[in-house]
Amino acid sequence: MSLVKTLFLQYGADLKRYVAHKFGDASDADDIVQDAFHNLLRTKAPEDIENPRAYLYQTAHNLALNRIRKQNYHDNYVAEANNDDEERSPERFVGARRDLESVERALHELPEKCRKAFLLHRINACSYQEIADELGVSVSSVEKYLMRAMKFLRENFDGIA
Repeated sequence: MSLVKTLFLQYGADLKRYVAHKFGDASDADDIVQDAFHNLLRTKAPEDIENPRAYLYQTAHNLALNRIRKQNYHDNYVAEANNDDEERSPERFVGARRDLESVERALHELPEKCRKAFLLHRINACSYQEIADELGVSVSSVEKYLMRAMKFLRENFDGIA
């Protein structure tokens, strides 16, 4: 049995409870824990980590904080946009519409399952498991689709993804 699988079986459930309790959002806890283990998998030598439990908890903690910051940034952006009536010029509206249409066109350049996975995750806030079930693929495939979509959007629309 691989080290990561052993660690998942040993710490996965407790780590999920920790994230859900600490950050009050059980719906994101699965994704955050999965991302923490994914980060562990991406390390060059996971077996060399002195305290894998501490590494996983710190990684999950940081991922949860990043998610909260991102959500706060988004919420503040939306609130500012809604309260910014003076700056709602027709030119700004047309520019935003043009940007949105560019992103929509670009998304259609992605393979269908990759595009669907991205939209389900970003628009519908589906978990990796829900996306995997919807698309009939593994969670690992969903991760790859999302990474591919994010890389594509970063390359083509810096600051969008």
